[in-house]
Amino acid sequence: MKKFISSKALLAVFLLALAAPATVSAAASLEITPSMQSSLDKTIAGATQSQASKIKSQYNEFLTFQNQDKDWDAKISALYKENVEKETALNKQIKEIDAAKLAKLEAEVTQARERYKPLFSHYTALNKQIEAARLLKNKDLNSMLRFQANALRIPVQLARMDIKAEEEASREAKDKTSKTMKKIRGTLADIDPINVQIKAKKGAIRTTETSITPLWSAFKQAVKKGDAQGILSSLAPLISLSRQINEEKEKIIKLETKISEIIAIAKAQVP
Repeated sequence: MKKFISSKALLAVFLLALAAPATVSAAASLEITPSMQSSLDKTIAGATQSQASKIKSQYNEFLTFQNQDKDWDAKISALYKENVEKETALNKQIKEIDAAKLAKLEAEVTQARERYKPLFSHYTALNKQIEAARLLKNKDLNSMLRFQANALRIPVQLARMDIKAEEEASREAKDKTSKTMKKIRGTLADIDPINVQIKAKKGAIRTTETSITPLWSAFKQAVKKGDAQGILSSLAPLISLSRQINEEKEKIIKLETKISEIIAIAKAQVP
């Protein structure tokens, strides 16, 4: 989920009503200078009633889209940040699932091995001594050692069974935890195709924004020349493109909301 970056060419146009003083936008290239505002006011004053009405109406509509655009940007940024924080926290939580329990079971395996190590060492040593006594053909020593080894056989078997039980308990717990983690991560994987959609929509927005710059330049030229029809001709496509961008950003909001829902589902799967 990459952070959404607003285009200076479109998203930062904040202007007052036509009769208000000149306003400076965030992007210098879209700035309405005092002279431009004055020219616009003169053009409206000198235009026909129909043209003046259309210019005011379309210009206000354009400003409305810019305000909506600003709102979408704020919502997208907030949702994105929230999703990143929640997903990061959840991934950390996933890694810690049953961590204490698994560590305890693994420690019990280690303790069991250490606990029976002297017994196994003694049993191994006896069997080596039995082999040495056999080679020496010392029947009495061999018999005594075998007696001792036989006496340890059952304790050794029980010790091995105990260690095996501890190992199986640890392994089963690890397998169960691994399956739980896999399930949760599988749920989070549903975010990936949504991010692909978001990326595509951002690309579409950038493409649309590219068309804004020449139109804005044409609008400024029309204002400078006092060309009422030129102003209207520029505003119409500016409104259309602004509407498209707003629609795409609204879709991004919905996609980010879906991501929020997926994260919530995944979080609910954490034991």
